Amino acid sequence: MILPSRYKLSGTNDSGGMGDILYCKDNHLQRDVVIKLLKGDAEQRRLFDEQRSLIQLRSKHVVQLYDVVNIDSQLCLVLEFIQGEDLTNGAYESNMKGLIETLWQVACGLSDIHDAGIIHRDIKPNNIRRDNIGVIKVFDFGLARKLDSAKTNSVIGTVGYMAPELWRRGEVTFTTAVDVYAFGVTAMALTNARVPNELMEYPPRSSGRGWVQDSLPNLDSDIADVLEQCLEYYPDDRPRIAEVEKVLRKHLLKDKHKGLMVMNSQVKELNCQNRRAKISSTFGTILNGEITIEYDGYGFKVAALGGDVTVNNEQVNIGHILPGASVITLGSGSNRGFVTFDISKPEVVS
Repeated sequence: MILPSRYKLSGTNDSGGMGDILYCKDNHLQRDVVIKLLKGDAEQRRLFDEQRSLIQLRSKHVVQLYDVVNIDSQLCLVLEFIQGEDLTNGAYESNMKGLIETLWQVACGLSDIHDAGIIHRDIKPNNIRRDNIGVIKVFDFGLARKLDSAKTNSVIGTVGYMAPELWRRGEVTFTTAVDVYAFGVTAMALTNARVPNELMEYPPRSSGRGWVQDSLPNLDSDIADVLEQCLEYYPDDRPRIAEVEKVLRKHLLKDKHKGLMVMNSQVKELNCQNRRAKISSTFGTILNGEITIEYDGYGFKVAALGGDVTVNNEQVNIGHILPGASVITLGSGSNRGFVTFDISKPEVVS
């Protein structure tokens, strides 16, 4: 086997019935890469599919395609080398915080994949790797399809992770919902969760409600709910992966926000140590208005009101969720007091 001069073998190669994985050094850019070569006409077609999928993707959480080369008259992909370990079943059985962080990164990668108009079709733990700095990356696009050509005439995929619609006879049209289903199964596998018998059948059948929370009692209820929705029997009943990512991100950012209330010399900060603050406006001994804001770890809401109070010129009630930037007016007429309220926007760092 003669490699293009740019690449040099640098490590042990993996070889199997499907093809070869060559670990190489890119001599031009001085970086480690993987060259993927599949054997046979059918496998070459799968390689073309992977090439078409990856060439469109640029995501922190998806393996990157660097180059396409010919080796011994066969097309090969030059891929990012991910130093790290594949995810494994049961890895987060007693670590719900680690599970949420991992699932959030997978959801980010899948969201980027779907935004590029691609269906991965083989999401499972050993097609997901955490690199040596903690970043999760989705790889192996050998079964991927573009959204506008997502059809199959055969049952193909990884048994146990395949959505019910992929088991139908004849030509099957599928959507990104098959990845959402596999994402849900992956979450269950990572925790060794007790899965209803209906989901263990081939093809899987519809299961009941509430079983994710029963199996994972230490998992936040809204995360348990959205993972259960991922495993709905009908694809239209499953959420988009972007919606799942939003729920997971919400919990990763719990207690990390800060809110700042300012009126003249009055300054009040709300955070996870100081969850409640009140600010008021008076004219002499007369109260114009007052507002109490409370932080519940996820957002800021009105906890109490007194007098005439508006937020961004609108009347509000107790329980009103405050937006990221607000002007709160206390009182009316010429004796009004004005409060600015700003919320920091923390981000998840992975």
